[in-house]
Amino acid sequence: MGNLLGFIGALIVTIIIVAIVEKVSKTNLPYGWLGNIIVGFIGGVIGQYVLGQWGVSLMGVYVIQTFLGSLAFILIAKWIMGQIAKNRK
Repeated sequence: MGNLLGFIGALIVTIIIVAIVEKVSKTNLPYGWLGNIIVGFIGGVIGQYVLGQWGVSLMGVYVIQTFLGSLAFILIAKWIMGQIAKNRK
């Protein structure tokens, strides 16, 4: 039960960070906020893996790494979606 609560807490912290990233990047991916959360969550996990474990941590989520990873992944996804849309014309 403790692991489940820890996971839910980490998920909530990550969603809040991704929501902030969404406002900073002004990005709306397909499927709206759900698409941004999914892409941002993946980016946050990758950010923590690549940048390591240092700095501020909330419920096991490293804030800076999650923010930077989410931002990078959302901007990359936005660029890819733009390329796909451009090629369809």
